[in-house]
Amino acid sequence: MKFKFKGIASYEEPVNNYVGAVKNLSAVKEFGSFQEAIDYVANHKGFLMSEDGKSAFNVLTISEIE
Repeated sequence: MKFKFKGIASYEEPVNNYVGAVKNLSAVKEFGSFQEAIDYVANHKGFLMSEDGKSAFNVLTISEIE
């Protein structure tokens, strides 16, 4: 079963240290069950690596996809 994990991350602009803009992040992973997907996130303290591997994000939603 495939699951999509979604989250958002704020970023800091280097020029003026403004924090507030957000970037939507997501990742798709396969697990045997919904509970396994939840357990995976819980075991990683609520974080997941983005698909491009350049950042990690706090998971806000998990949904099954076909």
